[in-house]
Formats: sequence, C-alpha cells, structure tokens
Amino acid sequence: MLLQAVMLLVLMMSAPMSMPAWAAAPSGANASPLVVLVPQDLRHQNLQHSLQVYRENGKRLEPSAVAALPDARFQAVNGSNLGISEDALWLRVHLFRSAQSPEQLVLQLGRPVWREAQAYLLSADLAQASGERPAGIGQLDALHSRYTAYAFQPPEGPSTLLLRVAQYGALTPEFHLWNAGTFRQYAVDDALLQGLFYGMVAALLIYNAFLFLSTHDRAYFAYILWQSATLFYMLAISGVGQHQLWPDTLVWNSIGLVGGLPLMCAGGLYFIRAYLLLPRHAPRTDLALQIVQWLAITLTVAVLLPNSEWLLVPAQLIAAASLVLIAWAAAVRWQQRFMPAIILLLSLFPLLIVGFANIGRTLGWLPETFLTSDALQWVLVFLALVLTYGLSVRVAQLRERATRLQDLLLKDPLTGLLNRNGLFDSGQRQLDRTQDSQAFVAVLWLDLDGLKRINDQFGHAAGDALIQATSARLREAFGPDAVCARLGGDEFAVVLPNLPSPRLAEDLARHALERLRAPYALSGREFRASGSIGVALYPSHAQTLEELLRLADVAMYRAKALGRDTYVVWEPDMEADVQTSLFQFTRPARS
Repeated sequence: MLLQAVMLLVLMMSAPMSMPAWAAAPSGANASPLVVLVPQDLRHQNLQHSLQVYRENGKRLEPSAVAALPDARFQAVNGSNLGISEDALWLRVHLFRSAQSPEQLVLQLGRPVWREAQAYLLSADLAQASGERPAGIGQLDALHSRYTAYAFQPPEGPSTLLLRVAQYGALTPEFHLWNAGTFRQYAVDDALLQGLFYGMVAALLIYNAFLFLSTHDRAYFAYILWQSATLFYMLAISGVGQHQLWPDTLVWNSIGLVGGLPLMCAGGLYFIRAYLLLPRHAPRTDLALQIVQWLAITLTVAVLLPNSEWLLVPAQLIAAASLVLIAWAAAVRWQQRFMPAIILLLSLFPLLIVGFANIGRTLGWLPETFLTSDALQWVLVFLALVLTYGLSVRVAQLRERATRLQDLLLKDPLTGLLNRNGLFDSGQRQLDRTQDSQAFVAVLWLDLDGLKRINDQFGHAAGDALIQATSARLREAFGPDAVCARLGGDEFAVVLPNLPSPRLAEDLARHALERLRAPYALSGREFRASGSIGVALYPSHAQTLEELLRLADVAMYRAKALGRDTYVVWEPDMEADVQTSLFQFTRPARS
C-alpha cells in the first residue's frame, strides 16, 4: 500500500500539464511530419513532441540507411518515456532556419549519460537508400559538458537532425534546442550548482570523518561508507564523472549506473542499522535490513561480470525495497521514542517521493522531469545534512544514557553520594594528584550515632530521611573538592585531597561534628544525632587508599569507645585493640 500510494503521488506530480501549441503530435502514423521553426529570438526549445522514432530491432544501421527511410517508417514520439529497450533508437527531427534565426545552435540530450549517443546533421531530406553515407550527412562532435550536447550550424532553410541513442533503463527523449550563447550561460550556472552539491557532500564526509576519529562511533563510519557510495552513484548519473573523471573510460558509466545504486543502498542500510541501534533494540527489523543489504552487495559485485546490463531492473527493485525498509525501521524506532528515528522519519518523505520517481522513470513508467532526475541529488544532500544533525542528537542521547548508567554504578541511590565503587574510583584519582603535588590527604571514616534508635522508634523511612539529611550536611561541611561516599547503613567515608597541613583535617572533622549535632527537622518532627569520626593521613600513616580506609576505620572505633560524638586521628598503638570491620578493604573488581 505504501508503494502504491507513493507511485500515485509521483504520477500526479510528474504528469505534464499541457503541450505547447507548436509541438502538437501528428494525429496518425502517416501524417505529415512536424517541422520545428527556429525562431529569431531562440533561447531554449523542447524538441520532444517533434521527434520521430525508429527502432533498430537487433541490427545496427548506418546513418545513411536511416536517413533514406521515409517518414512513414518513423513513429511519432508518444509520451516522454519510451520504456526499456535493449536496441538503440534512431530519432529524427526536421528543422527550418530562416536568415534571421541564430546561426550557432546547441542540441542537448535530456539524460546526462547515455550508453551510446551519436548525432548527425542532414542538409536536406534524403529519399533514396545508399550503401555509403551521402555527402549531405555530417556527424556532430560532442561538447565538453556534463550533459551530452552538440553544437552545430544548420543551413538556411530545411535540415534534419538524426540521432542514434541507447540508454541503461528507459529512454526518455527530453531533447532541447538552445541558442549557443544561452546554453553557455546555462552550463556555467549548472556547473556552479554541481560544484555546490559536491562541495557539500565532500564537506559532510570530512566533517563526519573527523567525528569518527574522535568518537570511534560505528555510526559515523557507516555514514562515511554510505556517503562515499552515494558520491560515486551521483558522479555516474549526473554526468560529472564522465565529464571530469573518466571521459575516456565509459565502462565506469555502466558500473556506476547499474551497480552504483545497489552499492548506495547497501551503504544506506548499513548506516540506518547503526544509526537506529537496530541490532540491540529491533533485532527482527535489523535482520530484514541486513538481508537486503547483503543482496545489494551481491548485486554490486555481479555488475562487474560481463553482460550484466540485465541487472538494472533488480537494482531498481533493491532500491525500492531499501526505501520501504528504511521507512519501516524508522517507524519501529519512533514507536520506541528514539529521538534520532523521529528526525529520520520526518526527513524521509522527500526521499520516498523522489526515490520512487527515479525508479519509475528508469523502469519506463514516468516521464523525464526535474522530480524524476536531478532532484535526487538535492534530496540526498538534504537527508545527509539532517542525519548529520541526527547523529549529534544520537550521540548526546547515548552519552546521557551512559551517564545515567554510570551514576547507577558509582552512586548511592538513596543519598546521591558515591558508593563503594565510586569511592575507590574518585578517591584514587585524588590520591594520585596529591602525590604529584606533595601535599597531604586525609581519609575520614564516619559512623552516624543513634540511627538504630530512630529506626526502632519511628521506622526505617525516618532513618532514610536522616541519612539523606546527613549526606547533605557532609557535602556542605567538607566542600566541593572532597570525595564523599556512603558505604552502607550509617557509615560514610570522605577523602580530603591537597591539604597543606594535617591540622586542616582535624579542623574539618570538628566542623562536621558540629554540623551533625544541629537538630534535624524531618516531617514535622525534630531529631538529634551525632557522629564518630576516625582520621588517617597520607603519607604519614599509609600509602594506599585501601590501607588508609582500614586505619580510619580503626580510629573510628576508638572514637566510639571514647564516648562517641568525637573524632580520633589514628596512632600506631591503636593496632592492639582493632575490632573486626564488616567492610572488606579490597578494591572492587572491574567488570
């Protein structure tokens, strides 16, 4: 249903609105041929509705033989898409130039790249067949332009243009007659637009390459592969490759026109899978995209084999399937509220329209228009720009998710302080920095006095509220540079780095005890609590964080033995009365 709806919309948008009066097609096969009058003020004229077509039917014909055929053997062009044909077509148009008409004219073929294209000028109509080319037939030389175009000087009076063309895909004879000066200006403007397009693609490739080198995100690598394949395909179908890169190696045209499309689809599917994180969050959808991706890669490789022109139609089917699957994958992830998928889905509509329009033209269903040809490259660069922004949103979203996960791993959920993992991670960093500065580090072990009594009298909810309030007071008492952690229950540890003097640790311990003695107003009730603090110093007491924590724990038990609500600095004679701690002084294992 999606494919049918899109094709119907494309048909409505691509259908010609009207036919110029001068180009009305003849009513029957035997009607007199139309003659195109070259006007005095000629700038640009479409020759489509004045063309006559003759098919070779498997046998290559000489221009002289075709020129001698009567007009009755030719058929008037009916419509602007003649369908797919393995045989070359001969097209004929009759001209009449007056003395006031421009002398220098340019004949431009609608498609930038043709499998074969030759143009001939007949000074007069020939009625007899001849084995050799009559003297009145002159072959035109192609201009150096991305479009297949020929400059010529028709004589005054009647003349005939004869063209032999063959194309991969459907033949769409959108031929144009130009004043030579107007065509030169048009070619300059077109070159500027093409330069803008390829400049934007190159800039996006370089920008995302730098982002890949800095982030090592697979999605950026997939984006580079996709855009590189898109660049190759666009070089082929736009004629820029033939004009600038491989003018003498036309085999690259066939590779690019037939194989470039599935290569671009394979790169696009690979990018979408990485961009939307499909292997993790939508594995069935990812499998469908992966199957089509590998089919596209296989088709691209098969194009390198001889006589592979028939793969054009399968390549178009792969492109259609890729468009549908990308839209489906974006919809699946949109339902999962993944913001980059919403960005992709909103930008997909132009690509669906233009993509199916190009497929329809190539398969012979739609006429040659801007929508079915050159619009594709601008839609693709728009999509590349949008998805570059989508990648930045995706990276920000993933970083936020990683931060939340890290908080779960390193922070205590009740208080927001660090947990045991976070204490060893941040505390060791602070210890390393202090070692370089030759300052002191104090490790404090704090046990909250009276928590069991509050839990027994008022419940564990009141105890949790007291722990939360205590955590806030510890942050205020020790300042932002301190590493504060809750180790479980009513036990806390604090690492104070870069102390100029051990005395400062004692001052901060006294200040913390004063803050803990102040009444707590919790749920309309007043609670009182205190703490017992043990202090160990680096480097005078121990060299490692594990040993400093053990010694601070020992000192904390001495403070409890002295009546609580006090602090004690560890001394060597305390080893004799060490009590077994429930805390194991080992660094947490890295996962």
